[in-house]
Amino acid sequence: MRLVLVSGSARRRELLRGLGLKFKIFVPRLEEKIRPRHYRQDIVRVALAKLDAAPFQEGQVFIACDTSVVCGGQVFGKPQDARQAARFLQILSGQKHTVYSCLALKYWQDQKIIYRHKIVATDVYFREITPAEIAAYVRTAVPYDKAGGYGIQEMRGLFVRKIHGCYYNVVGLPVNDLIDMLRNIKQ
Repeated sequence: MRLVLVSGSARRRELLRGLGLKFKIFVPRLEEKIRPRHYRQDIVRVALAKLDAAPFQEGQVFIACDTSVVCGGQVFGKPQDARQAARFLQILSGQKHTVYSCLALKYWQDQKIIYRHKIVATDVYFREITPAEIAAYVRTAVPYDKAGGYGIQEMRGLFVRKIHGCYYNVVGLPVNDLIDMLRNIKQ
C-alpha cells in the first residue's frame, strides 16, 4: 500500500511515523467550517473533501481526518488569536467536552474508488484552570493550530483530569481505528 496523509498536521505526521508507516504528504487547501448543530455531518464532509482535494492514483490509500471539540452545544475549532484561545479555555475549564474526529480513507479496489469513514468520539474532562494558567498557556505557540485551543500531548496534559476513549483521537488521529481500517483493505 502506498499511503498518502492528506493533512498539514504535524501531530498526524508524528503519529503515523510512530506506527512505523511510510507515507507521503499532501496538504489540502480548503475551508474547514463546522456548524454547531451539524458538527458530525460537517466533520465527515470536511474529511471527505480533503480526500478529494488530492490527486489520486490507483494503488494509493489516502488518509484524512477532521477533528472538532464540542462542549455544551458549542463547537471549538482552531482559535484565531490569543483572546479567542483564552475564551475557549475559560469555557472548557472544569467541564467535560467531546473530541469528535472523522477518520476517512480513499482507495482503489475491485475496479472502483472506495471511500470509508468512521466517527470517533472521546470525552475529555478538564480540571478548573486558573486565569494565570490560561494566560501563560496562550503566550505559547501551542493553542493556535489545534481544535479547542489545546494540545493534550503538550505540557503533559496539564489541564486534563481524565479521558474516556481514545487518547490518540484527542491528539489528532485515532490510530487504532486507522490500523483496523487499513487491515480491512483487500490487497
